Amino acid sequence: MTTKSEKNSTKEENSKSFLKLADRLSYVPSYIFAKLDKEKQELLSRGIDVIDLSLGSPDLPSPQIVIDECINAVKDPSNYRYPPFWGQKRFKQAAAQWMNNRFSIDIDPEHEILPLTGSKEGITHLAFAIINPGDLSIVPSPYYPVHARGTLLAGGTIHELPLLEKDNFIPDLDSIPQPVLDKAKLFFISYPNNPTGATCDFEFLEKLTRLCIKNQILLISDLAYSELSFDGKTASSILQVKGAKDIAIEFHTLSKTYSMAGWRIAFVAGNRKIIEALYEIKTNTDYGVCNIIQASAAKAFSISDNERKKNAMMYQERRDIILEQLKDIGWNIPKPGGAMYIWLPVPKQYKSSFEFSCDLLHKAHVATIPGSSFGTYGEGYVRFALVDKKERLQEAVRRMKSVGLINQ
Repeated sequence: MTTKSEKNSTKEENSKSFLKLADRLSYVPSYIFAKLDKEKQELLSRGIDVIDLSLGSPDLPSPQIVIDECINAVKDPSNYRYPPFWGQKRFKQAAAQWMNNRFSIDIDPEHEILPLTGSKEGITHLAFAIINPGDLSIVPSPYYPVHARGTLLAGGTIHELPLLEKDNFIPDLDSIPQPVLDKAKLFFISYPNNPTGATCDFEFLEKLTRLCIKNQILLISDLAYSELSFDGKTASSILQVKGAKDIAIEFHTLSKTYSMAGWRIAFVAGNRKIIEALYEIKTNTDYGVCNIIQASAAKAFSISDNERKKNAMMYQERRDIILEQLKDIGWNIPKPGGAMYIWLPVPKQYKSSFEFSCDLLHKAHVATIPGSSFGTYGEGYVRFALVDKKERLQEAVRRMKSVGLINQ
């Protein structure tokens, strides 16, 4: 005879089994930053002034012409319906024209561009479209986390290709073992780079393209920071390389260029078959980007080169200011060529990047992200995002100095 307590125990066991999470979540390392973010929120709740240089979320306002277009789009009842799966014709044409103006690339807006609710979402969905359990992606490390985690969530594995300071954070393509190249299905790159701020030359893109064509690897370029290049440099598109469109696609986002991170709008361009595969996943998981957002974003592409360059100059000024301040307390760091980050080496007295980030937060009240969040080769660094006014950046370094957080 089953007792009442035994019945309750059985129910509890069944409940635990019912609530068991998918195995794929065990393949993905938890965000170390989540713990620091919780501690940051606790400090803020106590009224402590935290200088938040953690997330790469622009503090600049979105362009006024985009806001005005959004107001007009809200007034149009047709925008309240589901968006077309392939995206608004207006947005796709504007994106294709921008690609042509910026990179001299001919893109078919109907078949070679797909709007996304952010490139992070698109990269994850791409992995589910391409990666089977056990498949391999080559991911330069340190990496933007989704470059690795999309593959891991899809049941694949990754080969971390080192990005080392002595090589200016450019991967040594000749070092990749042939068995890795034979197995790889995807190869990710991102220049200007998050988190290091490194840039690459066109010759590197050409060599990488030849490598991927030879080994039949799909090449994925995440060009989120295309318009945040410094010191007169201009970022190139992988699609400018001869033959690249046969094996490559490129993700672009309006988050950084137009300070529209919260709008959640991006697009992917390039190889038609790869984009069609991504489209198949998206038609089964979402309804596309809000019509109002697409209409607003289409307007952003009309902003002149000079206006876009103002943002880059502002981030460059912030870069120069914080590097000069850091030099005074022991860090002499080469200037990153783009993006919106300072990749700061951890002082030798610290055992880990997490430990240093904790001290930055609790002693100096400066929030950063430990390098270990960006993969194996991110350890030994922390990332500062240049997402506050220059006076606040100067204050962040002053706080570091005042509590003894200097590079000895």
